Amino acid sequence: MKRPLITSPHAGGARQTPYVSLLLASFAVVIYFIPDATHWLQYERAAVARGEIWRLLTGHWTHAGFEHLFWDALMLAVLGALCEGIHRRAFVACVLGSAMAIALLLWVFLPEFEIYRGLSGIDSALFMLLAVTVLRAKLRAREWRWAAATVGFLLLFVAKTAFEFGTGATVFVDSAATGMTPVPLAHVAGMVVGVAVAWSCGRAARQPA
Repeated sequence: MKRPLITSPHAGGARQTPYVSLLLASFAVVIYFIPDATHWLQYERAAVARGEIWRLLTGHWTHAGFEHLFWDALMLAVLGALCEGIHRRAFVACVLGSAMAIALLLWVFLPEFEIYRGLSGIDSALFMLLAVTVLRAKLRAREWRWAAATVGFLLLFVAKTAFEFGTGATVFVDSAATGMTPVPLAHVAGMVVGVAVAWSCGRAARQPA
């Protein structure tokens, strides 16, 4: 009998219904279509300084245009569903951890960014969480072809991020058309959080019960 592509760390291997990821993706869509919601929820440095600290989290769910929303929400729904189906607590930790890490990075190291919107940094974190989890499982199972394919996807993602750093443009969204300035450093922060969460979960799974 063939093994599944992704093995679950839960007892019995039962996958979880990914309702949290779908709700989070839907939240971004709802915000986009509610008048003034973006204004009140986006990361806005001056507003955060006035005490509106919720923007550190909610700002990720605001967007600069429909194309920006489409790709961000789609990736959150797909990657989030896969990650949540494997390990819901790891998924939630990855989303919250990357959201706060990116917001703090913006606040401390990128004061020139008065406004920030988008889920791409969180999506980057989820991609790394999924890829590292799959890679670890495939190496453990000695499924070398799947492991090699996963490494290939990881290298492509790193190349995408490097391209964004070098050109100041995004791959999936026309940043010039939407009038936004890409923040590749946010993607790197998300990637680091994703790897950290995957590593922590893998270490916990190896501990004796």
